[in-house]
Amino acid sequence: MTDDDGVSPEVQRMLQEAQAMMTDEVMEETLRSKIGVDPSRLPTLLDLVAIGITNGAWRNSCIENWHAEGRLSDGDMMRVNSYTTDAIRRRLKGWCIESGITSADSTALARIDVEDVDVLAGRLFRWLTNTERQLPTGMTLSELARSKEDLEEYEDHADRALGGFTGQMEEKSVRFGLLRTACHGALACSRWWAHPTWPDRVERFIHILDDATDPHWGTKGERREKLGAEPLTIQNHDTLRATLLESPWNLDPTAADWIVYAGIGYVRLENVQG
Repeated sequence: MTDDDGVSPEVQRMLQEAQAMMTDEVMEETLRSKIGVDPSRLPTLLDLVAIGITNGAWRNSCIENWHAEGRLSDGDMMRVNSYTTDAIRRRLKGWCIESGITSADSTALARIDVEDVDVLAGRLFRWLTNTERQLPTGMTLSELARSKEDLEEYEDHADRALGGFTGQMEEKSVRFGLLRTACHGALACSRWWAHPTWPDRVERFIHILDDATDPHWGTKGERREKLGAEPLTIQNHDTLRATLLESPWNLDPTAADWIVYAGIGYVRLENVQG
């Protein structure tokens, strides 16, 4: 027999056991050992929470299908995802201040109530699903979706994702839910802007742009030759470094696509997961 969700009692039991094994301590150790970050540092934790929410409530939805259909290029996805992460991160920081969290120590999150998280989730939902919200590509969410049905599909996804975000906190604690979301962001999106490894990735990428013999380009530099000349807007590598570190959503479409095709997500780094 199965329950209404089609899950057998045995599978449900195993899921409950796995959930019970996840604790604050397990999440903290994961961030320390797998990512090399201190989970007690609130700014670092919020960066990873923002990535986790963006990945769950935005990127891993019909948005990815629209990308596959050609509505968004690979460079567009980099710009839109980083822009969304930044917007969610700013809202997380503002929410913390409103909740009286002014310390840089993440243990202060323990005094936040689930009701406060519901307020945050509601704000994020309204922002994410605002049909007139303009993306860094210049189009609005409504224009990207193209139809009422597609918009409703995305809204349903965002509602479920943010509901799951708050639901885990009702079962355990607010800090547990934030730590788990941070682990999601840290492990699933190690190549994203705002990830702790992003600055090293940018430095490595700038280095290989200046070295046509780097192994990144192949044994004879064939990948670099096939890629073609750098777009004019990124030929100043100091400016490019600053943009990639601070606001990659401000790249122009041609530059963003070129950077993605050049393999910024695949540069080899020590201690980088994924």
